[in-house]
Amino acid sequence: MNSNLTNYRFVVKEIPIKETIQDLIVTNRIIAIGIQDKQTGITIPHPLTDFIRIKYAYMGKSLNSQTIPAYIVCRFLNFIYYKIKEGNDFFLSLQSKGVRGLTLSHGSKYISHLTLCGLKRSTVLQHEGILTKFYLYLQELDLIDQHFEVKSRTDANGNPIIESLFRHASLQTRFPSKDTMKKRTAKLKDFGVNRYSLTAHFIQVARKVAPDIAFGVCLQFYGGLRKGEVVNITRGDIFASTRESLSVQIQDNRNKLFSHLTDTKNEYPKRLNYLKTHLTRQSVLDNDLVWEVYEEHRKMLEIKQKEIKNPFAFFINKDGNAMSGKVYEKRFKKIKKHFLESLLAAERYDDYRLFSDSYWGTHIGRGIFTNFLMDMGLSITQIAIGRGDRSIHSAMDYVDEKLTIESIKEAMDEIKNIPIERIGFIEDDLVKKIWKDGVLKREKRFSYY
Repeated sequence: MNSNLTNYRFVVKEIPIKETIQDLIVTNRIIAIGIQDKQTGITIPHPLTDFIRIKYAYMGKSLNSQTIPAYIVCRFLNFIYYKIKEGNDFFLSLQSKGVRGLTLSHGSKYISHLTLCGLKRSTVLQHEGILTKFYLYLQELDLIDQHFEVKSRTDANGNPIIESLFRHASLQTRFPSKDTMKKRTAKLKDFGVNRYSLTAHFIQVARKVAPDIAFGVCLQFYGGLRKGEVVNITRGDIFASTRESLSVQIQDNRNKLFSHLTDTKNEYPKRLNYLKTHLTRQSVLDNDLVWEVYEEHRKMLEIKQKEIKNPFAFFINKDGNAMSGKVYEKRFKKIKKHFLESLLAAERYDDYRLFSDSYWGTHIGRGIFTNFLMDMGLSITQIAIGRGDRSIHSAMDYVDEKLTIESIKEAMDEIKNIPIERIGFIEDDLVKKIWKDGVLKREKRFSYY
């Protein structure tokens, strides 16, 4: 590292590579660490990419699971660059020694820096764990001068756990207290007691200002799909029996849809981290509004047929390519802006304050969907299955805190015995009798506009 390098920064890139697997050449994507020229934007690969490849990719970790440690390593190294540029004596030796000159004290000062910046304890501990793994990698390959003793212990199952390298008293590493949380805007998980009318209104706004993703919003709010799962949908992934039932097959279609992108982290369907493709069919709580938007979307595809460059794509950007996750999110923010303006115009001040004083984005659809399932009177187990979860833990964020420990334990035991092919499936009888003939008819009293 020299003074000129302060004109550069470490970045994370997703790049395609060709590999030969069983005599076939296939294109895979990998997460790489690169050095980027701040002025030209040109990025060149860095050998530290091997840390991500060896310790994560070769261990079978998903792209998303590789991305987090890559970002943490880049953030750490950029912190060092900043300290060198600042003229900090403790870091200046790294100008000539480079990575080989790294010591545990450098890592300790970075962790303390995160703590003093007010980051959450869980975030700081995540950085600590990745840095421990990074330093151990450097020592294994003799890429670092300082050598340190590695201590380990076993967990309750007898598995070895490497202890942190940054806890020695001589380092004086600072960590957030267990009571310390970074002050931030509260994250909104649901639309509240008026969720039925507000959800319908949000979709109506989408039809006006961003009709190209209005059906995607329906899938998120009434099916719990994540952003990456929505944009991955192809035309063959929709299973619709008009006005009767609706479901979506969620799979990784990035090679089909996003060859025009160099980075597809935002398009990754997260549930493939824990479910195989043939087990990812998701039921959608259909209603008249959903069907209207679905039919409008199909008509829009027919009208734009000549402009569409990818015949598989179901959500299209203005260039005729499959819509990326970033574009989808930008369109969602446009809907949100007009939605908030409409609440003010209608003098819905309580609702406006709820939404404007909180942080929320596309993921709120999953929370709204969960509350719809709760309103149907489903058990914790049924809610988890309906969400496409393998455990009840995520659903528990929405469930009444008064639930007994016994009922929670029963639900945890119950979901372990559920056939995996039922995950994401909501029985047709429940949708018809409880959702359509029950909840929806009851909630019509919340008509809005």
